[in-house]
Amino acid sequence: MSFLTLHNVSVSYGKTAVLRNFNLSVEAGAIYCLTGPSGCGKSTLLKTICGILQPQTGEIRLGNQPINPAVQTIGYIPQHYGLLDWLTVKDNIFLGKKIRNIPFSPEDEQIINQLEIRDLLKRYPKELSGGQQQRAALARAWILRPQLLLMDEPFSSLDSFTAERSIELFLQLWEIQKITTLFVTHNLQEAERVGTHIVDFNHLC
Repeated sequence: MSFLTLHNVSVSYGKTAVLRNFNLSVEAGAIYCLTGPSGCGKSTLLKTICGILQPQTGEIRLGNQPINPAVQTIGYIPQHYGLLDWLTVKDNIFLGKKIRNIPFSPEDEQIINQLEIRDLLKRYPKELSGGQQQRAALARAWILRPQLLLMDEPFSSLDSFTAERSIELFLQLWEIQKITTLFVTHNLQEAERVGTHIVDFNHLC
């Protein structure tokens, strides 16, 4: 049985259709890498799943329920990480838990240590490198223990060495707690390195 299903999902920006009758079935505990050129609807799909955009037609289900980000826990890492400049790294990381009134747990410390950001907690996002911002964003999403994780080109702005290290850290976390993940990338080698499944969007362009 699929963990996440999209059935005949259509999304438009004004009169411009981006996704038309899109269907996808996602297995639990897998990483689905969405590949293809810009403009094919990959980022639009993530924004629709997490509730930023509303589909004009179709149905999205998480488990056996219609998807509802207000009730279900969905982690979303946008292309530029989405950290709030006026909050410290620590406050950024725990913002989701604070909003949802979820208590701190010892596993949170383990995640911070695994992502090598303990020494960064008192800094602000503008004081961090791209790789450090990316790891802070990953910690913010992972600490929520999401049912579903959405990652939109999380390593595309990093140099090759930093990207490879960030991928290693992400996969180490994922091996411990295999959160179902949709991962957008233009890089086919990265998709083959990260994904358990690859979804090619070329035919949608």
